[in-house]
Amino acid sequence: MRHTWQRRLRSDESGISLVEWIVAMFVFGIVITLIANLYVSTVNALGVAQNTNQNTRSATNVMNEAARMLRAGTDNPIQGSGVGTPPPNDPAFVYARNESVLFYAFVNLTGTAQKPIMVRLRIESGTRRFTESVWPATNLGNGYWSFPAETTTPQSTRILAGAIASRATGKPWTFTYLDATNTPIAMSSATLATGEITSAATRATIASVQVTLTVQSSLTDTAHTVTLQNTVGLPNLGLNRTLS
Repeated sequence: MRHTWQRRLRSDESGISLVEWIVAMFVFGIVITLIANLYVSTVNALGVAQNTNQNTRSATNVMNEAARMLRAGTDNPIQGSGVGTPPPNDPAFVYARNESVLFYAFVNLTGTAQKPIMVRLRIESGTRRFTESVWPATNLGNGYWSFPAETTTPQSTRILAGAIASRATGKPWTFTYLDATNTPIAMSSATLATGEITSAATRATIASVQVTLTVQSSLTDTAHTVTLQNTVGLPNLGLNRTLS
């Protein structure tokens, strides 16, 4: 009996052949490749969604805050002396530039005291960060206020966005200033490189500000940018805008 089993075992050729091993490994390699590609695609898609969502949230927050402040833009009354016609108000905009704006606003930020503030919105050179700085006013009495120089330390400064894309050729600047007919106000030719409205009389005609923001994840990551544009009216200035 033992010899019979030994002969059967020696003559039994059942099992996996070399060809079968090669085919199995080939199929296994295809499956692993498909799984790996699916994993990489899923990770990439998740990264794109996260970056886009983050940039969208950042752009929305910046736009909401910029619009809130600009909408509160207010002229600053100048105190006269003696009798006769009082001097004209200081325009709401201390300066109006392509990528920065300094203006007076009447926003109650803290407490119950109603007092104006001076606000600067700008894109920092180099870092391209969008920042908001605020200076408080000093009460002169009888509804008149004075403001510190921009060179003084602001009461608060916030970074609203980490990276704003540089303006592409032919695209609007971060701030475009419109008159009552919704016509962009031209910048002074003398300061065209920096883009500034130098005339106080012209700044007094600003009826709305078009804000254009392209937010990206960083200065080097431009793959998932989000662009928002909003035209902010200035109801406190009493300029009748033509809405189209």
